[in-house]
Amino acid sequence: MSRVTQFSTIGALMAGHLQAEQKIASLCACHETGFGLGCSAGLNGELTICDGRVYEATAGEPLHELPQHDAVPFVQITAFRPQFQVEVENITHETAYDRLCTLIAPDNIFMAVSVTGLFDHLVLRRPHRAADESDQHRDVEAVAASQKIDRFEGIRGRLIGFWTPALFGRISVPGFHFHFLDDERQISGHVLEFAARHATLRAEEKSTIEITNSQSDSFRNRTIETDKLDDMIHRIEK
Repeated sequence: MSRVTQFSTIGALMAGHLQAEQKIASLCACHETGFGLGCSAGLNGELTICDGRVYEATAGEPLHELPQHDAVPFVQITAFRPQFQVEVENITHETAYDRLCTLIAPDNIFMAVSVTGLFDHLVLRRPHRAADESDQHRDVEAVAASQKIDRFEGIRGRLIGFWTPALFGRISVPGFHFHFLDDERQISGHVLEFAARHATLRAEEKSTIEITNSQSDSFRNRTIETDKLDDMIHRIEK
């Protein structure tokens, strides 16, 4: 399936539209091949979707599955059937683009991307769950400022994510956007840095991005300062 099914956009999320409106099950039509990422209601957790199962990573809590009847504010899901696979040496968050370029010219296309192996260095971030009802209305900046950052060495698992051309950088995070899931399915989160001496890089071109927009009055009436979005996306997602 060369389609990414998406609810909302990274631009809307950064602009503060955090309402959980879309049930995961309505998007995850690919079942056991479901692959993707997103965030949970109120930015309480980072979501990683692997083999059709949705994992929520929240600071201070064990990794757990999110029921597919739960609604979320942002998610990207696809069926991942790699077109390309290559064994790579010394891949990092800084060299991944060059490695992808050995497979395909990626600058103007969307791709689903996976990196599997033993990671010598990995930095993950996870948000804290909102403390109470009043905290549910915190903005993206507040969540980012208090997120938990963890560093790991010698951890085996998989990066799950997407490559988005800069041209479409308000639809999805421009460049690579990876979440991680370890082999034991105990550790997950948004990837800030990674390095692996030996890994398997897999990728699939995605020619269709199907976006469902929020139908809420909150979204329709929201004032979005588009001139600030690019800076916010770079600071918070990178």
